[in-house]
Order: sequence, then C-alpha cells, then structure tokens
Amino acid sequence: MLHQGQLIQWDATQGLGLIHQHKSGSDFVVRSADFRKLPEHLKSGDTIYFQISFDSEGKTKVEHAYKAGQIFAPAALVKKPISTSLPVQTLLSTLSAISVVAWLGYQSIAWFSNPVPDRAQAAPLYPKQQQLRAELLADNPVWPPVSQSQFHCEGKQHCSQMTSCDEAEYYLAHCPDVKIDGDHDGVPCEQQWCPD
Repeated sequence: MLHQGQLIQWDATQGLGLIHQHKSGSDFVVRSADFRKLPEHLKSGDTIYFQISFDSEGKTKVEHAYKAGQIFAPAALVKKPISTSLPVQTLLSTLSAISVVAWLGYQSIAWFSNPVPDRAQAAPLYPKQQQLRAELLADNPVWPPVSQSQFHCEGKQHCSQMTSCDEAEYYLAHCPDVKIDGDHDGVPCEQQWCPD
C-alpha cells in the first residue's frame, strides 16, 4: 500500500531522515537505500510517497520511497525473440498442419493400397480344421461362419491363456495368429487341454 508523508528532517551527509505520515501522524526513519532512486535534491517539506514493510524483528521500515514529481525512466523494452512474433507463429502452425495432413494422406494411401488378405483363404487348413470347416459350411454357407458360440477371438495366442479344450479348438478354427498347434496336426494344446 502506498503511503504519503512529508520529509521533516534530512541529513544528506548521513543519507538519513524522518518522514511524517499525514494520516497517522507517525514518523518513519528513511535512509538513502530506501528510495527507488535517490533524488538529486531532498529538503525538509518535500512530499514523499513510500511503502511500509516489516523487518525480521517485526519493526516497521520504509521501502520503495520516491519524491513527489520524481520521474523514472521506463524499464528497458525487452526484445522478444523472433520465434514469438505473429508471422513466425503463423508459419510454424501452417507447416505443422501441412505435415499432419501429409502424414495422414500417406497413411491412407498405404492402408488402401495394401488389400487385407482373406484369412479364410490365406491360412493353411489342417485335417481337423478342414473337417470342422466342412461341417460348418454344410450348416451355414457363410464363411467365416456366424455362430452363437460362447467363445470369441479375444487376442489369445497361447495354450496357457485357454480355459478348456473346446476354447482351444474354437481359437484354432476361428482366430488368427494363434500358436496352439505346435505340430500342425489340427489338435490344439495337446499337452494341456486336448491330450487325446
């Protein structure tokens, strides 16, 4: 908070004086170091603006004092880096947008130019799978068959992730990228779930 007072004593040789605050009637000691910038001429009767703070012992002290009418040079303008200017920011955001659009275009071209293989035709079928497929095709001519099975392809690949022989057989017949038929005889998980 800014206070106003009148300089009632000033000793230029010691750089020490008193400020009498108009409202409270209190006197405050002021030193040369308490001024923002020490004026060239100080004399009794000068109006002084100041702030009051407390030192480590809880005593009041004057700080940021200045003489009424004292002019301060404005703070030096800080030159902003060129990267923060509006044209540069516009250019950078435009380049970023072009990069994103180009990447998305490349990804779209790559996606549509590589056809997805038909898993039903691409995967080799082993005897048990061929038999199961033939049975399913007899009942349901759509491939892959639409079934109301309790199992669904959920990304399981290994026998340790299966819970039964039925689930292992379902995964072998319907799900891609499974590693549950090591000897390729059409019987999955022979050591854990389907020992017959």
